[in-house]
Amino acid sequence: MKDIRYYVGWLLVILPLHGLEQFLTGFDELYELQGQVGAVLGLFADRDAGIVFMVFAVVFLVMTFMYCALRSGRARVVGFAFFGISGLIESHHVIKTIVQLDYFPGAVTALPFAIVGGLLLRAVVGEWRSIGARSPVEEFAPG
Repeated sequence: MKDIRYYVGWLLVILPLHGLEQFLTGFDELYELQGQVGAVLGLFADRDAGIVFMVFAVVFLVMTFMYCALRSGRARVVGFAFFGISGLIESHHVIKTIVQLDYFPGAVTALPFAIVGGLLLRAVVGEWRSIGARSPVEEFAPG
C-alpha cells in the first residue's frame, strides 16, 4: 500500500493543477461532458430527479470506495484502481493535441496525470497479486 499511497498523493497534487490549466486555457471538453450528462438526465421525466440521482450515485460510489479501503484483502485496492484508470483516461488531452496538431486545453498537466495514473494502476496490480499470494491468516492479521 506504500506505493499506492505515494501515487495517490501525487494525483492529489496534479488534479488541482490540471483544473487550473483548464480554467486558464479553456474548457473544450465541457461540451462533451454536457452531452454525456444530458444523455443521463434524458432518461428521467424530471431532470431535477436525474440530477439528484446522479449526486446519490457519485456519493454512493465514493462511499463504496472508502468502505472497500477499510476492508482487508483485495477489496482495499478497488477504489485506487478506479483512480488509476481515471488518470490514464486523462491522456485524451494529449491524444487530441497530437491528432489536431494543436494544443488541447489540459494537455500539459494531462501527461503527468496519465503517467502517475498508470503507475498507480501498476501499484494496484502489484498489491492485488501480493494480497492473493498471502495466506488467509495473514490477511486478517492486525497492521
